[in-house]
Amino acid sequence: MILVGDIGGTNTRLAIYSGSPGRSAAPLAQSVQPSREHARFEDIARAFLGSWQGARPTVAVLGVAGPVREGTAKVTNLPWKLEERALQKALGIRRVSLHNDLVVGARGCLAAPATSLEPLTRKRPDPHGQHLAVIAAGTGLGEARLIWDGSRHLALGTEGGHCDFAPQTPLEIEIWHFLSARFGNHVSYERVVSGAGLGALYDFFASRGGREPSRVTRRLAQGDRNEGIAELGLARASRATARAVDLFVTIYGAEAGNMVLRELALGGVFVSGNIARKLVLPRSELFLEGFRRKGRFSELLTEVPVAVVTDPLIGVLGALQIARERRGEAKGTARRPRAVRTG
Repeated sequence: MILVGDIGGTNTRLAIYSGSPGRSAAPLAQSVQPSREHARFEDIARAFLGSWQGARPTVAVLGVAGPVREGTAKVTNLPWKLEERALQKALGIRRVSLHNDLVVGARGCLAAPATSLEPLTRKRPDPHGQHLAVIAAGTGLGEARLIWDGSRHLALGTEGGHCDFAPQTPLEIEIWHFLSARFGNHVSYERVVSGAGLGALYDFFASRGGREPSRVTRRLAQGDRNEGIAELGLARASRATARAVDLFVTIYGAEAGNMVLRELALGGVFVSGNIARKLVLPRSELFLEGFRRKGRFSELLTEVPVAVVTDPLIGVLGALQIARERRGEAKGTARRPRAVRTG
């Protein structure tokens, strides 16, 4: 048995699969738990394994929303620290492997069926022969590279979401100053392109636009505030929510285009995560506008394929690919791993 997981700042997804080659990709058991409601990842994992009546998993591959160094990971937007050896002992699993969550997500994108991709361009990303990029806004902003080495892709994690936000217009310069006053002199792309970033953009526009309609303030007081901004912005319920959503999607596209230029990811870009499904798909023209607005390289960007990943379990799928490779490697039957955990 194989335990796989996608550990994020919002949700932790776990599943148990058969490790046998050729077996169905359907999980034997699965669970989704709100991460912030638990003090430690181990509490979620123990409860999940305790409810499983089958054989104990012998291999675990876990994607973590944060950098992984020498078998240790700290979740960027949670007070959780994970360590491979400690997890092996705590969970009774022989081999635990931690990877950056965008690394496992990138591996999942390579294995995703066409039905899990919604192309924004005429062509879909080409998984053969060229570099690819993966970007996913959620609680934070994750980025990964799929580097073609001549025979296969290497999935390389990054912390590119924490690079400096580069405003492109006078309005965006004002937003930089607004965010700088809130967060200090370092304003990263994650401060703009994330769930909290959408909320910050709304705060900026609301501070400039006067009083919001009562139905807007009522909705934002109920449930998840950032989800409310997304919902109201798509419905054009107020000028502030609409402008926040539109600029969010445009800057999201701009950073995706930056990834293409940095990596020469001419094979295409996979845009993953719940925010992409909710906001990028209905505002795809704004995403592509930001994506392609690259001066002398605008024409090059028009040729790069882009697709939104619609499967919320893409990280779990990627972790399963890595786990089955690692299990086969231990038996001397697998090809070389294609995932690199750095980042």
